[in-house]
Amino acid sequence: MPASTTKLTQVELPYLIVGQGIAGSLLAWHLEKANQPYLIIDNHHQTSASKIAAGIINPITGRRFVKSWMIDTFLPFAKSTYQEIEAQLDIQVWKDMDIIRFFMSNAEGNNWLTKTTWEGYDKYLKEEKNADFLHQFINDESGFGTVVGAKVDLGKVVKNFQSHFQKKGVLLSELFDYEQLIVERNQVRYKEITARKVIFCEGFAAFKNPWFAHLPYESAKGEALIIRIPNLQTPDIIKKHFFIVPLEDDLFWFGSNYEWDDLSNEPTEIGRNYLEKELKQILKVKYEVVDHLAAVRPVLKDRRPAIGLHPTNSNIAFFNGLGTKGTSIAPYWANEMTLFLTEGKEIPKEVNVQRFKLPVEAN
Repeated sequence: MPASTTKLTQVELPYLIVGQGIAGSLLAWHLEKANQPYLIIDNHHQTSASKIAAGIINPITGRRFVKSWMIDTFLPFAKSTYQEIEAQLDIQVWKDMDIIRFFMSNAEGNNWLTKTTWEGYDKYLKEEKNADFLHQFINDESGFGTVVGAKVDLGKVVKNFQSHFQKKGVLLSELFDYEQLIVERNQVRYKEITARKVIFCEGFAAFKNPWFAHLPYESAKGEALIIRIPNLQTPDIIKKHFFIVPLEDDLFWFGSNYEWDDLSNEPTEIGRNYLEKELKQILKVKYEVVDHLAAVRPVLKDRRPAIGLHPTNSNIAFFNGLGTKGTSIAPYWANEMTLFLTEGKEIPKEVNVQRFKLPVEAN
């Protein structure tokens, strides 16, 4: 591995990773655990989805209160992974947190009670919790239930991994130039770097990637507010259509919305007005907006990740499309991707990037 990313001359290694969001960071970490050398190229885009996401792990989702996809597998794997990262990087990022789910109607409340009796739901749902103090802050017309969830400080994870990779001399800080990637029979070359495989972990930016432009992207921009709510001291995440997530002191993350047309990373007045309108319907008390954030989530049409090799270029790989569930699913799939790369473990068809066929003219 290179001793310094600022004096990079000529490098030969198994894996070149493009992107150091949560996907690229976790993939590199799993490769490191497998004693596989790698180099990461990233321009440290400050508005990437990983850096501004609330990092909520919510096992029960939607108005029908259904278990999130594969949550029984993802949740314990995520917790053990993030806690292992905490120990290695000497940080604290995982926090078990209940989610107080305020019902939008009495019918929702009845549905909730029914779900608490279903097999496999009991470990995620609580019928009762002493959170009556929230009534003075939240408009509560139909009661609430409690979800056993968690929160991960993704921004801290990515930031500390950045420092970790820099200290190891495996992070090259620059914008990747697709035109300089040369794909050969058994390797790829990028400037002075030769690698067995290049793995793209670019998040939303992947729609510009010429090798994966054929994927059915349906990415959505999300905007969130950092707000101050005086005297609201709660250890729990609040959910009433939107999330209110405790940060520190009296600060909270509130969001987020979905915007399908404007896919810039810039916060908008329209987005802020929409969020504040919703916030005023949720809160009984005054609040102050401290910051306004925006980023685009990497989402594919079928709402599943896309991992594996390019259909016609086995030296080009993809690890992306983690979407809104990235916090909970990224650790598991980063490990599966590593096992595929290092041991040849088969990638499930449901998430294999090759489920999306190239256009005829591209074959």
